[in-house]
Amino acid sequence: MTKYIELDGHKIKEYSHEYLIKILDLPDYYGRNLDALYDCLTDICEDTEIHLFNSNEVSLDLIDTFFDAACANNCLTFTND
Repeated sequence: MTKYIELDGHKIKEYSHEYLIKILDLPDYYGRNLDALYDCLTDICEDTEIHLFNSNEVSLDLIDTFFDAACANNCLTFTND
């Protein structure tokens, strides 16, 4: 069974890592930076699809982090609008 997650770029811009921690259920040790996000995304062990809407609100570095993690983790799929 695939887990579906919708991320709102506007909320990421407004609340930053606090929003990501809540929506992605990131661990307590999450370092609140893109390297830590990549590490957590590549640790996902269940089939997960993440879709980012309002992607024009976030940095290209953040989008690249999601794409790179999806390339490195066969359980993760990432799309954006």
